[in-house]
Amino acid sequence: MWHLRKHTVLSIPGLTLVALATAYGIAFLAYIGVSTKRNRIVRTNDYTSMWLTLLGLLLSIQALFVISAYRSANRYLYWTIPWMAYGGVMSVFALCVCGGYGSVHQGGAATWGVFWLLASCAIIAYAGKARRGYIVDRIMGIPEYHPRLAESRGRMLLYVALDNVFPWVTWTIGLFFGILVAVQALCLANDRRLYGVPGRLVPVQTHGGEYWFNLHVWCQGYGAREQASETPVFVLLADFGMPSTSMLGLAEGFAAAGHPACIIDRPGYGWSEPGYWMQDPVDVVKSINQALTKYPIANPIVLVGWGEGGVWAQMYMQAADYSRVIGVVLLDTYPNEEILQTFALNRTTTLQNLRQLRSASTTSTSPSVHFDAALERSASNLFSAWRAVSPLALHRARNSAWPGFQPQSALNMHRAMFRNNLYYQAKYFEYAGTGAALYRGLLSYVGSDTDAVLVYHHWPLRWPAFRQESGAAFSNASLKRRDGAPTAPASSAKIPVLVVASAKQFNSDCGVQGIGDAEQCTVWQAFAWFYYRQQIEYQQTLSQNAALLLCQGRVAEDNTECDVGFVWRRPGWLAQAIVSQLISQPAGTSSVASATSAEETNSAASSETSLESQTDSVASTQSTPSESSVESQFSASFATQSAFAETSITF
Repeated sequence: MWHLRKHTVLSIPGLTLVALATAYGIAFLAYIGVSTKRNRIVRTNDYTSMWLTLLGLLLSIQALFVISAYRSANRYLYWTIPWMAYGGVMSVFALCVCGGYGSVHQGGAATWGVFWLLASCAIIAYAGKARRGYIVDRIMGIPEYHPRLAESRGRMLLYVALDNVFPWVTWTIGLFFGILVAVQALCLANDRRLYGVPGRLVPVQTHGGEYWFNLHVWCQGYGAREQASETPVFVLLADFGMPSTSMLGLAEGFAAAGHPACIIDRPGYGWSEPGYWMQDPVDVVKSINQALTKYPIANPIVLVGWGEGGVWAQMYMQAADYSRVIGVVLLDTYPNEEILQTFALNRTTTLQNLRQLRSASTTSTSPSVHFDAALERSASNLFSAWRAVSPLALHRARNSAWPGFQPQSALNMHRAMFRNNLYYQAKYFEYAGTGAALYRGLLSYVGSDTDAVLVYHHWPLRWPAFRQESGAAFSNASLKRRDGAPTAPASSAKIPVLVVASAKQFNSDCGVQGIGDAEQCTVWQAFAWFYYRQQIEYQQTLSQNAALLLCQGRVAEDNTECDVGFVWRRPGWLAQAIVSQLISQPAGTSSVASATSAEETNSAASSETSLESQTDSVASTQSTPSESSVESQFSASFATQSAFAETSITF
C-alpha cells in the first residue's frame, strides 16, 4: 500500500501541483474551444485566459520536475540557483498579471495569475532545499551524482540529458511568454489609469433581451440645456477598425460650433464590450439606438458616418428609429469597398456573385458569397491571428503613425485604443469572415424604385433609399433643404443628405497618387472612377434632398492636400463646413466660407474649374402648404465652401 512520501511528487505539495496542472490543462483546452465558439455573448478576449492557463500549465510541470528530482536516488537537480531565480522572476510576473488585469476588472485573468504564485513558490522552495542538501552532501564527502544507482547506462544518459535540456528549453519559453503577458497586463492597467472611460457605458439588450452588454457613448457639448431643447445632436459612427477617439476632433468641432455631438463605439471598439458573436448588423444598430435612448438623448439626431460607419448609418435608417433622424452625412462611404474594387477590375465572377448575394439577402441560412475568397480568407485569418496574440503585447507597436492627428492632446489615448486585447477581436467579429455581412444585411431593404434606377444606371451595387418617414418625429428641426424637383425620383425621402468625399480619391493622375508602376496605375485609375461614380449614385438615390461635396485644397488646420484622412486631420474645419451646409444660420451670422482666409479661398478656387456647382440633378420637391414649417427653411442651394466643391453629374 502506497503512502505519502515527504518531499516527492507523492507528497501533499506534489499532489496539489498535479491537481493544479490538470486544472490548467483542462482550462487551456476549454478556452481554445470557447474562443472559436459562436452564438454567445462575449465580454473579454478568451485568448487572454488561454495564454495564462498555458503558462500556468508550464509552471506546474516545471514545479513537478523540480520536486521529482529533489532527493531522487538516480537523478540530480542541476542549476539550482537558476531554478530559484526563474521562480522568483515568474512570481514577479504573476503579481504583474494579478495587479494589471485586476485593475481593469478582468477577474478571471487575474485569478489564473494568482495560481502562478503557487507553482513559482514551489520551484523556489524545492530548488532551495536541493541546493542546501547538495551542499551538505559535499561537506560529508558524498558524490553529487550516483550513476551507479541508475538501472542502465542508457537510462543514466537520459536522466542527464533531461536534467540539463528540460530546464533551459522551458525557461526560455516561460520567460519569453511570461514577460509578454506581464507587460501587456501592466500596460493595460496604465492605459486604464491614464485614459479612464471618458463617456458613459450604457447597458443595452441584444437578441430579444436575452443578453446584455455595455456600449460606450461619448458626448461633447451635450448638457442639461441641450437635453431640454430640440437642438439637433450629431451622432458619429467611425470607419471599420476605428475607435471613437478617431472622431473626437470632429465631435469637439461640432461642440465648438455650438452643436452637441456624441460618438458611439461599436461593439468591441474603444471602451465598448464585444457583445454578441456572430454579429447581426440589424441587432447592432438596434443596440446603438438603445444606447442613444438610455443615455438619454431624446433630441433629433444627425447621423455622421465615416467610411463603413456611413453604411452603419444607412442600416440605422432602415432598421432602427429613423423617425428621429433629421439628417445624414456620409464621409468617404462606399457600400462595400472590396466588392467595388473587384467590379472595377472587371472580374468575370463579380456580377454573378452580386446576383447570388442579392438573392441570398432574404435568408440568413444561405451560403456565403465570396468575391475574392483568397483576399477575404487572408483578411479574416489576419484579424483572427492578431486577436489570438493580442494578450502578448505583440501588437503594441502597430497603428502608431498618425501624422497630423487632431486633437494632438488625444493622440496617445487614440493609440492606446489599438493596443488593448479587444481591438483585433472587434475587427474579426465585424469582418465576419467575408466583410460583406453589413452590405448583405442592407440589401434586404432595397426597394424596387431604387433598384430600377441603379439598373438603369448600370450600377452593380444596391442599397435602399432613405424612408419617407425619416425625421417625422421632429418636424420643426432646422436643417437646410433644397427646392426644385428631382430629375430621377429614386427616393421619396426629403431628409437632408450630405455626401462628402476626398477629391484625391477620384484623381486618376498616378503621379499625384505617387504610383510609378504602370500596372498599378491602371488599377488605380479603375478604382478612382468607380469611387467617384459611387458617390454620384449615392447623391441621386438616397434622398431628394442630397448634395455631393468634394474635399480638396489646403486649410490652416491641415496644410496638406485633402486626403482620405481628412476626418481626423482637419476635424474642426470639417465640423464647421458640415454645420454651415446643414444648419440654418440666423440672419447676420457669418458662415465658414466668409471666415476662411483669402489664401485658402484662392487655393480652392483654382481647383474648382471642373467641379463647380452645376444644376443639381437631385434636389428637393417643392414645399406644399400642408408641409411643416421645416419645409419653408429649404435653401435654394448649399453654401459653397472654400475647400469644398459641389458637383452633380447626370447619367
